[in-house]
Amino acid sequence: MKKGALILSQPFDRYFPAPYVIAADAGYLRALEKGIRPDLLVGDFDSLGGVPSDVETFSVPVEKNFSDGELGVRQAALRNVSYLEIYGAIGGRIDHFLYNLHLLKLAHDLGIRAVIRGDLCDVYYTESTLLLDVSVGDTLSLVPFEGSAHILKATGLYYPATGVTLTKKDTLGLSNCCTEERVYLSVDKGGVLAIHTLS
Repeated sequence: MKKGALILSQPFDRYFPAPYVIAADAGYLRALEKGIRPDLLVGDFDSLGGVPSDVETFSVPVEKNFSDGELGVRQAALRNVSYLEIYGAIGGRIDHFLYNLHLLKLAHDLGIRAVIRGDLCDVYYTESTLLLDVSVGDTLSLVPFEGSAHILKATGLYYPATGVTLTKKDTLGLSNCCTEERVYLSVDKGGVLAIHTLS
């Protein structure tokens, strides 16, 4: 399994080193702030203000119909990354943040297991099964990604979620409590964002 990290433009403190690092545009500066040397820099470089000469780059025109983050995920797939941790995706403009969540669905469709790492939470996406290491007392929220989603089975949670249908018109999946050190989810309809808030 080839593990990689994708670094976007928002500030972050929590970071787990990865053997292969992609920075998207101004994510390059965030990486340097943390002493991280990216292996690849992607984007249109409108936020960066120039193209560094000491790193491999993949550049695209400023006028494009996709984000630099999407470009980073697609380049990770082309470089055979099978597990991707995304940093700097939380914060800033709300439209950018919401579309950053879509990167998890994109990664899934490209065959990459991905997680957005925040300083206070981790965000996962699944259309099948998910096994999470957690701490007792942590909060886990389950959010349907598109339309409704059906939880076939769920263990390790205080409020029963087995057999639950999540929809876009209620908040049923909000703020469940982890009762074990592992949470298991099985989804048989739709897609679910699993937001693990760290205690």
